[in-house]
Amino acid sequence: MSDAITQCPGVATFDYDVWSLRYPALKCYIGEDLAQSYFDEAGLYLNNTPLSIVRDVGKRAVLLGMLTAHLALLNLPTSQGGLGGSVGRVSSASRGSVSISTDFGPQTADAAWFNQTQPGAAFWVATRYLRQMAFVPGRSTRPRIWP
Repeated sequence: MSDAITQCPGVATFDYDVWSLRYPALKCYIGEDLAQSYFDEAGLYLNNTPLSIVRDVGKRAVLLGMLTAHLALLNLPTSQGGLGGSVGRVSSASRGSVSISTDFGPQTADAAWFNQTQPGAAFWVATRYLRQMAFVPGRSTRPRIWP
């Protein structure tokens, strides 16, 4: 990100030190530049501008940190604690000739994508209020009857 965008009021900035304290297992494998890249990508899923639906910049920074960790885990190789390309929850496993089956269970595709990791699931739960219907006061609930 350019300095002009980073310093813009109403925009959450990425703090690698705070993020790596919250997700210490990822610090071993995700450097500051890569984490910043994932944070920037997280802005595709949650608007990080003054027009964001999450008005509180501190809360938005926490949510974007969760998304950053989620993206990092999705992209880490299994040898480093990542998912290694498997998608969904493990529904069955075997030992002889090693086989594994995964599924999303009874959930929406959006929920399934987030529920692949702990930070993603935490983000999904924390943003539940954003996916609910909003009441707009002052609007008439009566249908208009045209003559």
